[in-house]
Amino acid sequence: MRHLKFSLTPRARSLILLAAAAMLWSTSGLIIKSVDWTPLGMASMRSAFAIPILLFFNRGRLVPPCLPSPAQVVGALCLAMVSASFIAANKLTTAANAILLQYSAPVWVALAAPLFLRERTRAGDWFFISLTFGGMSLFFMDALSMEGLMGNLLAVVSGVFYAGLSMALRCESGDEKGMSMLYGNILLALTGAIFWRPPWPSAQDVLLLALAGFFQFGLPYYLFSLASRGATALEMVLLTTLEPVLNPIWVFVGLGETPGAHALLGGAVVLGSVILWSVLKSRRC
Repeated sequence: MRHLKFSLTPRARSLILLAAAAMLWSTSGLIIKSVDWTPLGMASMRSAFAIPILLFFNRGRLVPPCLPSPAQVVGALCLAMVSASFIAANKLTTAANAILLQYSAPVWVALAAPLFLRERTRAGDWFFISLTFGGMSLFFMDALSMEGLMGNLLAVVSGVFYAGLSMALRCESGDEKGMSMLYGNILLALTGAIFWRPPWPSAQDVLLLALAGFFQFGLPYYLFSLASRGATALEMVLLTTLEPVLNPIWVFVGLGETPGAHALLGGAVVLGSVILWSVLKSRRC
């Protein structure tokens, strides 16, 4: 009997890691809706719980062999801003608006990556970006509005910093991967600690934030940093658009919110376009 051998290319492995990260990230909406506390307090405590798992994956290292590189500094700042602005946006506007506007990130990467990373944005990439955004527009058609202008602006800011994080990770060397994730969480945990104030979260809320720190923030961001070794910055933000599709599914399971017909159609479009785009990217390697 012949032994079947199965191996993945670095690109395919990175795409799988990105999909796993998106699935874990997608639980954020359910957790944010379930915890009653200040947005920056939530972001800070979640990062505090994420630090131990990131330390574990970085073998207990708090510092690299040399001073932090510019890419690490930029990545850490972007990570802190992504988390803080996204949680604040969720409190000021609808969850649908927040997640949709944050995922403007592929457009910012497509515009900036050729300039900063010399990564070409192909015509086919623009097609899938357009298709993905079209599907997401259908998915959130009923909820998208002009209400909560500040929340909408913060969600766009979160998308810009998410794009910056993806590009910063691409600039880090192999031995440094993941260090900016650790630094970003330390930065957010410390600076956001001033918002740890009454009324204090319940024991259940603290438990939810601890689970979020470990499994919804720390672990997926480590997977995200690993994926940057074999994926382009545009691939990193485009494939993780699975997150806003899966996000309301967890909310439905946990809180009973039922997505409408537009959401179901939009989800099918986004899932189909991302899967097809990923397959074509893998075959191109």
